[in-house]
Amino acid sequence: MNPSDLPAVLYVDDDALNLRVFEANFGSKFRIFRCSTPAEALTLLEQKRNEIGVILSDQRMPQMTGVELLERARTLAPDAKRMLVTAYSDMQAVIDAVNRGQVSRYFVKPWDRAEVLAALEDGLKIARLELRIREVEGRMMKAERLATLGQVTAGIAHELMGPVGYLSQNVSSLRRDLECVVQYASKHLATDASPEVASVLEDLPSLLQDLATGADHLRGVALGLRAQARGEDMEVSADVAEVVSFAVKLARAEVRDRARITTMGEPVKVSFGPVKLTQVLLNLIVNAAQAMEGTGRPGRIEVRWTSREQNVLLTVADNGCGISQELQEKVFQPLFTTKPVGIGTGLGLSICKELVTQAGGGVRLSSKQGEGTEVELTLQRVQLP
Repeated sequence: MNPSDLPAVLYVDDDALNLRVFEANFGSKFRIFRCSTPAEALTLLEQKRNEIGVILSDQRMPQMTGVELLERARTLAPDAKRMLVTAYSDMQAVIDAVNRGQVSRYFVKPWDRAEVLAALEDGLKIARLELRIREVEGRMMKAERLATLGQVTAGIAHELMGPVGYLSQNVSSLRRDLECVVQYASKHLATDASPEVASVLEDLPSLLQDLATGADHLRGVALGLRAQARGEDMEVSADVAEVVSFAVKLARAEVRDRARITTMGEPVKVSFGPVKLTQVLLNLIVNAAQAMEGTGRPGRIEVRWTSREQNVLLTVADNGCGISQELQEKVFQPLFTTKPVGIGTGLGLSICKELVTQAGGGVRLSSKQGEGTEVELTLQRVQLP
C-alpha cells in the first residue's frame, strides 16, 4: 500500500523520545503526523483536517494542556476521534473532558501497545464509517432533489404544450393574414413609395419564420422534457451546422454584451436529436458567456466541429475566467455549481453529459484558471448509405 493511502493519526507530545517511541510502535500500521507543541498541532490540523482520523495528545504540556488542545481540535477537525495519554495525577481533568464529550478514550502512562493499537484501529474504522454515512446521506438528498426536479420537469412540459400550441396556430394564421396585408401594401407602394415600409415588408417573412422555428423548438423541448421524465427514447439525427446556427440565435441575448461568437465547420449529421443537441449547445454557450464576467478583456467564444470517420468532434471554447483544477472533476456532478446563488442550478453541465452519454458520445473538459475553458463533445456520425 502506498504510504499516502494509510489512515492518518496525529500524535502530540512535548517529549521527543515519546514521539519516537510512538512512531516506532505504530508507524507501520498508520500514517503518523508528530507534533511537539499544541500550536504546531493546531496549524497542522488546519492544513490536514480531512486526512486525520484520530488525534492523540499527551495531557501535560507547556502553554496548553491536552484537554485544551483537543477542545480546540474539535472545532478544526470535528470528525476526528480525540484521545488522551495521561498520568494518574491528571485523571480528574481527563474524566471531566470525557463527560463533556471532548475525549473519547484515554490511556494511563505507561500505555499498553495492544490497547492503544486496538483503540486507534477502532477510532479510524468509526471515522471512516461516519464519513461513508454522510456521503450516502448526501447522495440520497441529491437523488431526492433530482426526483423532485423530474416531477417538476414533467409538469413544466405539460404546461408548455398548451401555449406552444396556441403560438404555432397563431403563427400560421398570422402568415395567412399578412399575405393579404402585404398584397394591399404593395399596391399602394407602387404609387406612394416608402423605403421604410418596403423594408418592413421585406423583413416580415424572415421574422415569421423565426417565430415558427422558435415555436417548433419549444414544442420539441416540451416533448423532450416529457420523454426524459417518462424514460422514453426519442433518438434521431441532426445536422450540426443547422443546430449550431439555431443555438447561437437563441443565446444571443446572453452573448451579445459579453463576447463575440464565431462558428466553424462543414455540414455533417450526427446521431443526436436536434432538440437535445440544441439544449447541450445552449448550455455550453451560455456558460461560456457567463465566464467572461470580471475578466476585463474582450470575450471570445468559438464553436467549431470537425468530422472523423466514425464521429464528430464538436468544441465550445472561450477565453473566460477558467475553472480551477480541483473543481474540474466536480462540474459535471448534479447540483454542483461555481456560480453565485440565484444564477446557476448546478444541473446544466450534468444534463449535457447525461444527454451526450445516452447518445453514445463523450464529453471532455479542459480549463486553465484565468485563461479560458474548452468543452469537447464526441458525437457519433451518421454514416451515409
